[in-house]
Amino acid sequence: MTAWATYEGEQKAARQKLANQQAAQQGRPYTAGIRPFGYADDHMTIMAQEAAAIVEGAQMILAGESLSAVARKWTEAKLLSPRSKAAGAQAWTLRGVKKVLTSPRYIGQSTYHGEVMGEGQWPPILDPEIHYGVVAILNNPERFSGGKRTGRTPDNLLSGIGLCGYDGCTDTVGGRGYRGVSVYGCTATHTRTPRSIADDRASKATLARLVFPDFLGQILEDQNAQDGASGAHLQSQTQELRQRLDGLALAYAEGSISLSQMTAGSAALQKKLEAIESEMVSSAGIPPLDPVKGVAGLIQGWPTLPLPTRRAWVDFCVIVTLKPANGRHMSSMSVDDHVTIEWRNVSE
Repeated sequence: MTAWATYEGEQKAARQKLANQQAAQQGRPYTAGIRPFGYADDHMTIMAQEAAAIVEGAQMILAGESLSAVARKWTEAKLLSPRSKAAGAQAWTLRGVKKVLTSPRYIGQSTYHGEVMGEGQWPPILDPEIHYGVVAILNNPERFSGGKRTGRTPDNLLSGIGLCGYDGCTDTVGGRGYRGVSVYGCTATHTRTPRSIADDRASKATLARLVFPDFLGQILEDQNAQDGASGAHLQSQTQELRQRLDGLALAYAEGSISLSQMTAGSAALQKKLEAIESEMVSSAGIPPLDPVKGVAGLIQGWPTLPLPTRRAWVDFCVIVTLKPANGRHMSSMSVDDHVTIEWRNVSE
């Protein structure tokens, strides 16, 4: 009787697995569990507020922001996942955010044990090129976020960009604290420049360089525009797409994604890349610039731009050098004592 009961249990489990696999192949949602974030209890109807958060989270990752930034934003908006609520959690985890943003479910694909089985019967929330771009970034083994293998995403304006002004020092500066003040300093601590002073000076110098007649105007004069998009903007898009394609290949090599995910993702990104390259005529390789709002929009919206975009423009426009105190008290130093700015030439 025990052997027969065991046999019946195994047969029932096998039939259930086969039924689940067939359902996935037919694109029907698996409705036995807790509803997924972004969809209602039927696993088909889109929850507008949660879907908007997913789209915003994906755009944040593409803009260079971290998983922790997305987790904070979703938590502050009180948009916890149904599974987290059931478990009594109070905030999103990085693992939870990554699982949402890399799930093929949100581009309308049905999966079974991680393998894409076909098109789902539910409406997608993300566009394929956005989804696969996020997958490439988050699963790239070269992505760093805090340890030996992960590194740390810069959380301030000048880390890795500002130069130490001490004679003979070739280091760039990083963020740290000194006596309760947030400062920049090289690894040898030759300088302790307050971040507020350095960031304000670098931002103003960057914006001044942008509006000076001999700089961006001359660069953009050589750009051919089609359908309202500048050549520089298109070039930036192609570079991002190529990086995402490389990221997908590396993620597959590391075993972070399946072959079907890499194949589908590469096809979607390659199609987008070909479309952009067909439009692109020339490019100067400038950082992202809204082709409609232009420089005026960049300047007006500077305080609210994503940090990676501001960092790219600072590095593109100016050379920032932070000078040592040389025995002087911080309070007695002027802005020019702290920071030296050099404008980059058009030829550079």
